[in-house]
Amino acid sequence: MKLSTDAYKPGCRPLRIGWFTTANGPGSRGMFEAVLQAINSNQLNATFEFVFVNRERGQTGPTDSFLDLATTNEILTITLSSQRFRLAHDRKPWAQLRDAYDNVALSSLERFSPDVSIMAGYMLYAPEISRRMLILNQHPALPGGTVGKWQDAVWDVVENNQDRHGSMMHIATPELDRGPVVTYCSFSVRVGEFNPLWKDAQQCDIRELRNKGDENLPLFTAIREAGLKRERSLVVETLKAVADGEIDLSAIAAGTHFRPVDMTDAVESTIAQYQS
Repeated sequence: MKLSTDAYKPGCRPLRIGWFTTANGPGSRGMFEAVLQAINSNQLNATFEFVFVNRERGQTGPTDSFLDLATTNEILTITLSSQRFRLAHDRKPWAQLRDAYDNVALSSLERFSPDVSIMAGYMLYAPEISRRMLILNQHPALPGGTVGKWQDAVWDVVENNQDRHGSMMHIATPELDRGPVVTYCSFSVRVGEFNPLWKDAQQCDIRELRNKGDENLPLFTAIREAGLKRERSLVVETLKAVADGEIDLSAIAAGTHFRPVDMTDAVESTIAQYQS
């Protein structure tokens, strides 16, 4: 992977962004659309260098729709089906194929020079890509919180009777969801519409619902929807801070002491801009 040859200098040129996604649903698509909107409205001085999708056309409707969106906006898209990759390798466990897949993906991206890439709804753990690229991963939990699936993050809030939920942007590393946190935002789940939902949830067996994967609990749905709205703004505001030189990702990745930026106020003030 060819990264940008020199450190990004704000004001000299647009920030070059790479984008990794599985394009599986409204969450990842919403984040992409929010960044695209910010670029097109000149609120974010950036451009998409590429979009990488670990699916191909014909696999799912949401992915096909996302690819259509990228094509319509003349964004160069690379697809490499992780499912087909595994089939071509005798269905071996993904743990045995992960690095090989990452290396093929990196080879397909050699001609690009992103300043930073974003993982948004990219459903693969990608240690080799994380080693060789400067990547920000959007993770739907507060710093130090749940790692892994967004469903687990929401269930942990419900099951542990937590007061706040949120989202963070951190530098992707081979350690899953544990790279240096760059920005985050949070919101209360104990105000307004949430209060009666907590009362209703107390009448349910939360552990049983969680084990069944039943996501129809109104409290679960409300927390997820509130998080989705804020994820979009957090990604945009983080990229703005990088493009404006307020955050030096290279220095953070190199181990410079850095206190994560609480972007709650900025997110809350811009949240309405990025709702589809």
